[in-house]
Amino acid sequence: PDALVPDCFHNHGNYVISLGALTKWLGEQAEALGVEIFPGFAASEVIYNADGSVQGVATGHQGLGKDGEPTGDFQIGMELHAK
Repeated sequence: PDALVPDCFHNHGNYVISLGALTKWLGEQAEALGVEIFPGFAASEVIYNADGSVQGVATGHQGLGKDGEPTGDFQIGMELHAK
């Protein structure tokens, strides 16, 4: 039956990993280098300085209803500025 398996499913000599475990490991490596990570917040826009360099990111508003209007759990997004 091995002859019926497509070549893309033969992983001999390759590594098979969990992307979740890789992401966790990369996050730990970044934090060890002094990077602050904010899980649970998606960036909604990039904030630029006057010279065109990146100043930081802005998170999206949370607690919006399906119609885009604020609900009782509404929280305005934050600006996270880089060093």
